[in-house]
Amino acid sequence: MDVTLIVETLDPSNGGIPRYNYEISKIKEFKSIINFSEKLKNRTATDRVLNRLYRRRKYLEENSSNLGEVLHFTQPEVMPKTNVLDGKKIVLTVHDLAVFGTMRIKGAYGTIRGAAFRSQFRYAVERADAILTNSSQTRDELVSILDINSKKITVTNFGIDEKFKPRKDKGDGEDIGYFGGFNRRKRVGKLIDDFIASAISNKVHLVIYGDNIGDYPSLKKRYEKFGSIIFKEKIAEDKLVETINKFKYFVYPTSYEGFGLPLVEAIACGVPAFVYKDSVIPEEVRKYAMEIDRIDDIDSMDYKELKKEYLEKSEKIKKEFTWDGNREAVKGIYKSLINENVK
Repeated sequence: MDVTLIVETLDPSNGGIPRYNYEISKIKEFKSIINFSEKLKNRTATDRVLNRLYRRRKYLEENSSNLGEVLHFTQPEVMPKTNVLDGKKIVLTVHDLAVFGTMRIKGAYGTIRGAAFRSQFRYAVERADAILTNSSQTRDELVSILDINSKKITVTNFGIDEKFKPRKDKGDGEDIGYFGGFNRRKRVGKLIDDFIASAISNKVHLVIYGDNIGDYPSLKKRYEKFGSIIFKEKIAEDKLVETINKFKYFVYPTSYEGFGLPLVEAIACGVPAFVYKDSVIPEEVRKYAMEIDRIDDIDSMDYKELKKEYLEKSEKIKKEFTWDGNREAVKGIYKSLINENVK
């Protein structure tokens, strides 16, 4: 197909969007794939600003002859304003609308940065010929917040890799686990404070996996003195399934998600998974999790029954969310746009 995939990174260990990029890149028919992390320096905050201001645009302009007639940008941030887009059909994946209200950025720099993100976001969704969203919630927010025509939006849920499954030798686990992002809306601090105040903290540990980005360093510095809270390095990709299977419970404290990939991956491993009742998470994902007001609510539940229930949910969720299904839906969008150009 005469399609170019344009991504920030293809490293699946870097979170939900990179994992999505990695899975979409398995489509064999692409004319070309542009991975900005391979082409542009991205080591410092200055690099990231320069990439957004002009480096991505410059790279696309210098390599315009290698671009397909359909360009698929896998997030609004990587679509620059450039004449290279003229005459092209644009596919855009939108993962969430956190920048419009749920992503709180403090200070003068943060305010300017947030405004720039919103401007870029609006430009991208308005320029796109077809928009893919990872949930019905994100589709509905595009319509209600940005007044985007629902006819150009297609919901293509994230998938679950086949490797995410319960291990027969997993036992009952000993810990409440968390892995995922560490920006403000993830509310990992809320999870920690809730755990410290709970009675269950006398029975299990809270193990938090991360690296030196977002709120992780400050949380580690503040709370590592508590013996029942263990901070560990980010989980290596080849150890992810093994590590998840060691959890007794998984708690996802986020206030807002466009999908919630760590949550569904934990459930796919048969781990009882919990979200707070006040969180905003797509219904197609939320229905698989248990809702709590506080951590101690978990202690009132029968673990044997939970374990049995989540072994059943593991099978159901993997049937509902597949990367093969996602890729086929995406290929269908490409073909429809190519056919429009032929007409």
